[in-house]
Amino acid sequence: MKHEPTYMYVNTVRKVADADAAVIFDGPGELAIGPAPEFGGRPESLNPEELFVAAINGCLMVTFFYFLRKADIELQFYEADAEGQVQKGPDGLRFVDVQVHATVTVKQPSLAEKLCELAALAEKHCLVSRSVSCPVHYHLHVELSEE
Repeated sequence: MKHEPTYMYVNTVRKVADADAAVIFDGPGELAIGPAPEFGGRPESLNPEELFVAAINGCLMVTFFYFLRKADIELQFYEADAEGQVQKGPDGLRFVDVQVHATVTVKQPSLAEKLCELAALAEKHCLVSRSVSCPVHYHLHVELSEE
């Protein structure tokens, strides 16, 4: 029987008195965190809701780039905007939808179809978006480089 690897990701959240809270990671260090402005937080602080949407956006990007490397395709540019919608339901507030809109720039027009296929693979295989209960949609817009 083949043993599948297990991965653990660990962090610590710490808050002392009235100071900002911090998420502490083993490698990257600390990240200040607080409630969203809608829940009494400061607009300049990162909050769990933004980090949730950012985790999905970032995971889709690294998954897409994994498939790009396998296909030996280089992009000139990548940018993705993500938006998570929260609604109150019978059980309270929860994310009900996340939309990620990515724009890529390439030199060859012939790559557009292949890039859309790879984006679909990223949407299907992204670890973070597969682990959440709300739908996640990854939309890709391909532009041609003028160079």
